Amino acid sequence: MTKRKLKGSVKRVLCVASISVIFISLFFVTKNLKPTNESDEEYVMNSILDPITPVTNITETPKITRPYTSDKVRISNYFYEKDASNEEQEKSLIYYENTYLQNSGVVYSSDEEFDVVAVYDGTVIDIKQDDILNNIVYVSHNSSLTTIYYGLKDVNVKINDSINQNTVLGKSDKNKFSNNANSMLFEVNYDGKVLNPESFYVMDINELN
Repeated sequence: MTKRKLKGSVKRVLCVASISVIFISLFFVTKNLKPTNESDEEYVMNSILDPITPVTNITETPKITRPYTSDKVRISNYFYEKDASNEEQEKSLIYYENTYLQNSGVVYSSDEEFDVVAVYDGTVIDIKQDDILNNIVYVSHNSSLTTIYYGLKDVNVKINDSINQNTVLGKSDKNKFSNNANSMLFEVNYDGKVLNPESFYVMDINELN
């Protein structure tokens, strides 16, 4: 059998064709692997992570404030808890005319006169004057929740006034239920029962309807 040899020109054509095929193949492989208009980091992150949809319309839970704004106010008589220790119960008794009374709220006092403010939005449903407790302001926040502010002077609101949180209701005063120069008694009535104001401040107002 006679062996045939390829001509030199044919070899060159075949060699060039083979090299072209290799380059074309590499071009398409590289194009498929390389991200378009993205950095390598963006390409990897977009492949791994799902798109994040921003959360909107988040409503914060309204916060209940204290019935004063001065940082000089302190507690002089605590709320009476029947399960509290003897020492804690002693701090929650009010002494008046040789009688110890269980405190149904918290007495706040200061060496200086301070503003007494509404702890939340509401309506003034009553204002009374008492020889022992001075002026008393009742604020209804809903059908179940009422806050009561005892021992005020210079009352700034009227019955049926719609008020906002931190509205100044009046001023602290010298009261017969406290030995301090300026005091006020704050009480929380929820569904016919008194709540400890110090626990009330951290409650969710929406759950007290």
